[in-house]
Amino acid sequence: MPAGKWRRYFDLRNVVDILITLAGIIVAFLIVLFFWPDRIFIKGGYVGLPVGIAAWLLRRPIILHESDAVMGTANRMLMKFARQVCVSFPLEVYPRSKKLVYTGVPVNELFFSKEVGDLPVKLREDMPLVLVIGGSQGARAVNKLVRGAAEELAKHYQIVHLAGGLDYATLHRWLAGSEVHNYYLFDFLPSTKIATLTKKAAVVISRAGATVIAEIAAVGRPAILIPLPGAANNHQYLNAKYLADRGAAVLLEQSSATPGLLIEKVNKIIGSDLGKRLSFNITAFSKKDASARIAELLLG
Repeated sequence: MPAGKWRRYFDLRNVVDILITLAGIIVAFLIVLFFWPDRIFIKGGYVGLPVGIAAWLLRRPIILHESDAVMGTANRMLMKFARQVCVSFPLEVYPRSKKLVYTGVPVNELFFSKEVGDLPVKLREDMPLVLVIGGSQGARAVNKLVRGAAEELAKHYQIVHLAGGLDYATLHRWLAGSEVHNYYLFDFLPSTKIATLTKKAAVVISRAGATVIAEIAAVGRPAILIPLPGAANNHQYLNAKYLADRGAAVLLEQSSATPGLLIEKVNKIIGSDLGKRLSFNITAFSKKDASARIAELLLG
């Protein structure tokens, strides 16, 4: 689908991308006309804008889903055309509208299961597990932060670090030349393994994307969230801050994060009742029936 990305700063590419989006509306118009769908479900993002406009022109019902605590630009623009807007955080977070429905974020049902599957490594039962989720491509600042804290953390905890593809080779070379033990490095793991590790974790360190937050909430684990600076509409920071303000997660801003501060926060979560309070509070944001609620709206 041709779609232009709107940059929130002056850039001549914005002019080109407007033309690309106009082309996308024409393409989307033809696709919608050909399939004539009963409903059109748009998850957000700039690629959904031309589809939503084409759907409105052809009077096809639109249902939106907003993952984050702040409405994305495309969803804000399409909201006036939509029949309903499914949101992932409580309604108080968003501007008031009768179209909003609090459904939550659909996540893999494995995160709700009490069964614990196979682990990618053999873990010790006498040491707490710190799980670091860097994302599929990785989060370079988070990876660097964890690397700086790894030697000290590994004296007391087991660390499973999902570093993503970008930094994996560098971290693998560092690990091979270090004397850090109880530290297990992966570039990628399937959902089954991540679900199992999350259930085992004493604390999860992660970015603050909506899906990973929903997975942590489904399992009910304490989390340290390090939002990605510069994310669209600052949505990761707002996701993390909403949870932190309600005692459901620890917010650690990348600009002020140091290995020492990370170690301090991990020790406090695992060594006090803070971990139990975080676990209890974050489960309030878990919506086990998110998929079913959205399906009902699409079929209704």
